[in-house]
Amino acid sequence: MKAPKLRSSKPSVKAVKTAKQPKVEAADQTLSALRAPWLLAYHYLGLRIQKYLPYFADTGVTMQKAALKISLQSYVSMLVLLSGVSTIASFVIVATLVAVAGGEIWLSLLYAFGAAIGLGAMVFAILYFLPSLLASSRRKRMDLELPYVASHMSILAAASIPPTRMFKLLEDSKTTPEVASDANEVVRDVEVLGNDIMTALESERDRSPSRIFADVLEGLVATIRSGGNMKSYLLDATHTIMDLRRIAGKQLIESLAVFAETYVTLMIVFPLLIIVMFSVMALIGSGLGGMSVTLMMSFVTYGIIPICGMAVIVMLDSMLVED
Repeated sequence: MKAPKLRSSKPSVKAVKTAKQPKVEAADQTLSALRAPWLLAYHYLGLRIQKYLPYFADTGVTMQKAALKISLQSYVSMLVLLSGVSTIASFVIVATLVAVAGGEIWLSLLYAFGAAIGLGAMVFAILYFLPSLLASSRRKRMDLELPYVASHMSILAAASIPPTRMFKLLEDSKTTPEVASDANEVVRDVEVLGNDIMTALESERDRSPSRIFADVLEGLVATIRSGGNMKSYLLDATHTIMDLRRIAGKQLIESLAVFAETYVTLMIVFPLLIIVMFSVMALIGSGLGGMSVTLMMSFVTYGIIPICGMAVIVMLDSMLVED
């Protein structure tokens, strides 16, 4: 007789993989929560903040214009969660630091309360206005693309391309990514959701951050409904958009001239006047409000001038658009 085979006490490879699988899944879930914090926020706060969503109706419209692929309920949940976490964390950290530094209990609580309210309000404001900033940036980039898109649409209309096919071709364009994203929404509404082309164009008109592109879509819907000549309409729209771009270019040149004067005043004349004034004050041996002249000069050099420089950068960034 053959001796019976003894089973090995070592677990099989399959058993090892099965045992390690929960840890891998847990790590994947943690990584997913870090990459998409709105999912974690929705899991804990989604149902609780549902009754407050009407107060954020404008935010939902702005999120559509900014092309944020997040539901309003998830975004508001993330806004509330991050604001709450930052408030609690700043309270604990500031209270601990003041207590370690030897401050009194009431003083540490006072500083911690002020820091918690300030940081929580700042995080809330940043997340609340972030969709508006993204929508504004997207609008500027889309307005730059419109002259090329309008001329492209005019050529397609001259070739008797139907509107649905026209937007499908715009969807594949890599030179105009913002308009291509909106064209993708139109094609999705027609081919996936089953809407007709006019309903899809009206929906995209409401979602578009660019007022000019929304007007083009509205005129296109009116032309299709009335059976008008789409080629003539798009040619007229192209000429109008190019005229608007020329006017915008002239306005930008005038704004840059005003900006140059502001820069000279803020970053050159103002610091020189302040330094000369402080030098005179140092010669006569006077201060201001109990502060020494050296301290005031340091405050201007390392505080006021960098803040003015940052303000100039922000102003210039708001005037110019990345091409």
